[in-house]
Amino acid sequence: MDHQEFRIEGRNAVIEAIRAGKPIDRLYILDGCQDGPVLTIKREAKKLDIFIKYATREQLDRMSETGHHQGVIACAAAYEYAEVDDILKKAEDKGEDPFIFILDGIEDPHNLGAIIRTA
Repeated sequence: MDHQEFRIEGRNAVIEAIRAGKPIDRLYILDGCQDGPVLTIKREAKKLDIFIKYATREQLDRMSETGHHQGVIACAAAYEYAEVDDILKKAEDKGEDPFIFILDGIEDPHNLGAIIRTA
């Protein structure tokens, strides 16, 4: 299994990652932003003692890999890729039916987030 660190960009993607228990190393938020979704992200992050760093729009633009950060970027802790056999085994161990969806060519992380939420 391979270990990677990655960035999660955008308000919905970040709040869903936090709520799903994804380990977040650092959270960058646009300095001075006080709208509802950002306040929710800050509140959830504080509950979990996630380090919050405030940044300018220019700093966030430079950090962004997608150009669609919406004033929020989370640096997620390393994760492990799973093989299909690992997923099937885990479902079997839990006595559950496996739930797998396979995607190819996803270019916009917001589309991936919408697919995951729908699934």
